[in-house]
Amino acid sequence: MKGRKVVFIAYQDQENLGVGYLSSMLLSKGFDVETVDFGLSDDEIFHQLGEADPLMVGFSLIFQYHFPRLSELARYLRVRDVDCHFTVGGHYPSLRFEDVLNGVPEIDSVVRFEGELTVCELAERLSMGGDWRETKGIAYRKDGRPVSNELRPLTSDLDALPFPLRSKERKFKCMEKNSAFLLASRGCVWNCSFCSIRKFYQAPPGRVRRCRSPANVVREMKELYEKDETSVFLFQDDDFFSPGKPGREWALAFVRELEREGLADRILWKINCRPDEVDADLFRHLKKAGLVLTYLGIESGDPTGLRVLNKHLSPEASIKAVAILKSLGILYDFGFMLFDPSSTFESVRTNIDFLRRLCGDGSSPVVFCKMIPYAETDIERRLMSEGRLKGSIVNPDYDFLDPKLDSYYEFLHQTFYEWMFTHTGMLAKLQWHQFEVAVLEKFYPHARGIPEYTDFLKEIIASSNNLFLHIAGEAATIFENGDPDSHSQLQGLVELQSEELGRIDSKLQEGMRGFQRRQPYSGNDPLGEAGDREFDSRSSKTAGPS
Repeated sequence: MKGRKVVFIAYQDQENLGVGYLSSMLLSKGFDVETVDFGLSDDEIFHQLGEADPLMVGFSLIFQYHFPRLSELARYLRVRDVDCHFTVGGHYPSLRFEDVLNGVPEIDSVVRFEGELTVCELAERLSMGGDWRETKGIAYRKDGRPVSNELRPLTSDLDALPFPLRSKERKFKCMEKNSAFLLASRGCVWNCSFCSIRKFYQAPPGRVRRCRSPANVVREMKELYEKDETSVFLFQDDDFFSPGKPGREWALAFVRELEREGLADRILWKINCRPDEVDADLFRHLKKAGLVLTYLGIESGDPTGLRVLNKHLSPEASIKAVAILKSLGILYDFGFMLFDPSSTFESVRTNIDFLRRLCGDGSSPVVFCKMIPYAETDIERRLMSEGRLKGSIVNPDYDFLDPKLDSYYEFLHQTFYEWMFTHTGMLAKLQWHQFEVAVLEKFYPHARGIPEYTDFLKEIIASSNNLFLHIAGEAATIFENGDPDSHSQLQGLVELQSEELGRIDSKLQEGMRGFQRRQPYSGNDPLGEAGDREFDSRSSKTAGPS
């Protein structure tokens, strides 16, 4: 009988609920569990594994662009004579196990789809010296070729799972208030063409979407509140609501549980949902029970783009949802693909006009991205059939039908990269400031000047949004017309962005310092640190517990 220590290698920049569920399940079966940060150097990871002497190492590969890191690290560890079983799980390995096993020969197995029971059976067989290749739900090599065993059914009763194991050392805070990530459900009934979540959950037998009971979710929240003083909860469900009447009834039962346990007026929480699920009466109840932020999957304001994305959504539904949230005083963030494979200059202008209607008032920072054709999505298959798919596993891509649109996108991406796509850019700052003020208002009622600072932030965000929308619109005209003087005009827009963004940032810092000076704080009071830390309120979604 071999040892019973399992080590997971997973990114830890935020709570990894998938690994947390696997770990708690292994602990319930008598295994010891440790998690090593994927972000450490190869040598640091090697030394931690040497101290642990594990039976099995499980790599968590959430996103396919981490594939090269997996390959390099696995190769390094084998060269350093780490000879235990290597397994890997996550969306990409589950859906493309052949690519993983062919591309990383150091990997012994792939745990496919939901992994709690599969990981436990695999570890038990390895511990007892049994034939691990008979484990249900894994893929491996047979005679040098990747094969998959019978898929294990999805977990039907989520309440039966132990709560996820959480790090005792690594705490996530907002204004000195502990925060935690949660899942109230698994799966998504929608089938957006750009998303692999439905593909992940419909491949194994079982219901695609399952919910924990409201009582079970609130019991975990209360445990975190009482043991760790956690008062900010970030739900990572792909869609917080089930469709129709059952979803509404579940949400209202959840609110009643929060009230019954005395948590409703002591906590704040965030959810992800579709715009057409935002109902004024329902969200009024959610707001009263602590809902502070809603992340909306808007994605496009162009009807053709929404059809390509298979959103089953209208632009007006998103406008209506945002209006409801604003009327209730609930913050919102949103996902938005200014560009998709069907994009034209006309659709881009439609999207710019839509963004101006949506958040030109500064109610939320504007965002944009290009739709990425991730593995096993409908859009990937469509682009492949059209001969337009290019790039690699790490960076799948495509060209637009109008080559001038490719140049336009590259200009926007380069011009606004620091602003939109870095942890210290203007977008991250503004999202953080908005969320921080909501936390201050809830937990620090003695803070001075919150209404004025909230109005100030809205003004700053409006200036930032309208600067982006102006430059995006002007650049679209320049690229579409192919003006001979385009280089100097574009350079003028770049200089305008740099100058105005610097002015907006300076004004933001000045306003923040002024707000801090108004506070009656002692040396260690968090009010004196308002705006000094980063917090990504969007929080990358944990799509599945594998």
